[in-house]
Amino acid sequence: MRRLKLLPLALILGTTAPTALLADTLTAASKVAQVTLYPWGASVVRVVEVTAPAGVHQLIVPDLPYYTDAGSLRVAGQGVSVGAVNLQTDRLPVAETAPDPAIAAAEAEVARLEDVVADHSAAIAAIRLEVDAANRQVAFLAALKQGDSASAEDLRALSQMVAEEGLAASRAAFSAEAEAKAAERTAKPDIVALDKARQALAALRNPDIEDHATLIAAVEVGADGKGTVEITTFTSDASWQPVYDVRLTRVGAAKPSLSLERGVLVSQYSGEDWRGVDLLLSTARPSDQSEPSIVYPWLRQIGPFEPELQMEAAPRFESKSMADTMMGLVAPMVVESAAMEMMGATVTYHYGAPVDIRDGVESLRLKLDTLTLVPEVLAEAVPSMDETAFLVSKAVNDSGQVLLPGEATLFLDGAMVGLAGLPLTAAGADLRMGFGPIDGLVLTRTVPAKTEGDRGVISKTNQQNETAVLTVENLTGEVWALRVLDRVPYSEQEDLAITYKATPAATEADVDGKRGVLAWQSTLAPGKTQTIRIETTLSWPIDQILR
Repeated sequence: MRRLKLLPLALILGTTAPTALLADTLTAASKVAQVTLYPWGASVVRVVEVTAPAGVHQLIVPDLPYYTDAGSLRVAGQGVSVGAVNLQTDRLPVAETAPDPAIAAAEAEVARLEDVVADHSAAIAAIRLEVDAANRQVAFLAALKQGDSASAEDLRALSQMVAEEGLAASRAAFSAEAEAKAAERTAKPDIVALDKARQALAALRNPDIEDHATLIAAVEVGADGKGTVEITTFTSDASWQPVYDVRLTRVGAAKPSLSLERGVLVSQYSGEDWRGVDLLLSTARPSDQSEPSIVYPWLRQIGPFEPELQMEAAPRFESKSMADTMMGLVAPMVVESAAMEMMGATVTYHYGAPVDIRDGVESLRLKLDTLTLVPEVLAEAVPSMDETAFLVSKAVNDSGQVLLPGEATLFLDGAMVGLAGLPLTAAGADLRMGFGPIDGLVLTRTVPAKTEGDRGVISKTNQQNETAVLTVENLTGEVWALRVLDRVPYSEQEDLAITYKATPAATEADVDGKRGVLAWQSTLAPGKTQTIRIETTLSWPIDQILR
């Protein structure tokens, strides 16, 4: 059953439809000229060259992908006027399609090689007939030797004749067999060439597309007799994502440098190959949400007190403070790879050379450019969690561009040290990346004193005292800019009093907005040890328990 998709004129990018009767039917193939890739999906621009006498014609383009979406289809004319357009699949109109010169040449080469191989096969078959005839003669002569009714003299003569003729026949069979094998060796290159020619023809015909959709449009050609029709379609079966090689150089450099070699991974499953296309990479998301979410009315009610039921699902927090409190009780989620999340204005990257993107490709990697930043390098230590400090680079993104999130391969002084997710980094924001452990910076955290008990006579309270000692020992041969991180508890309840004393005092409190997280910055020379002492006291009423 034929399916006909008629597009309203309001959706067609072009001039108004011509009113004259169609003068002729034109059939032309399209060529994918430009592809704009989004994080999810792609906009594909196809070009159709039109050459015809001036007047109104029916243009048939039979090679659109079968699953072309009529809703996103746009048709525009350059030098021609485009009128009514429809998209048709299944039972397509009968039309004479102009042969593709490349396909015609490939078909001619296949036909030529088929004739050559056929000639080889005929010659080899003729030689094999000679071999067979000689072998039959040998068998016949051998049978003659078995006769015993003749006289002795006749037998001697017959035996002499059989021997001579049999030898000649055997030699003829051997010679013909050698000639047949030589002919087979001669034919082998042509057989291989024929197989390759058939493969090349199959690739040009693109047999992976089982069927096509056909575009039928009314076009009016001007007096110069030529023009171009641009067909724009959208496919959701394509994507791109950024990838990075992040290289930190310290050894042999006057000062550390941080370079970001940017690339993109391209994937497409549109059902057709994109050959020699002009490629644009856009951060827009046409497949995603395009307007703000709706805020619904919030009805609150009161009633008699009822025992609270055990909740089976996680609560939805309306209060920020309560949400923050619960987040402190839940282990943080580990994200191993960054998903594409666009923020701010759309950014478009134009790839500088024509690109071939075959159907079914999973990760074609294309190089984009290289950015160079000036980093601050330091050793960051978390004694409560780790046994060694880690090398960390902090740099301001002064490239003037947004760094999109993506997978990053990390290199330190030329050696690969790990993989990480590079976060979305706005222009002017800080980019922080870790480059592996520093084995010579040894960390320990001990709790030499911890007491808990009751105190007071009339108003009794519970109290907990804890002393923690953090140490960082520098066993390397260089001076390190050191940053040590730890934490103390915090309270949002008046009855839970928390005090602490740090020696030396922390240089930063509530790091990155996280309450109770402390940081100490210093310089640690080779062979030296940094020691930090934290004394914490918690007090609460006797009828309460510490959670």
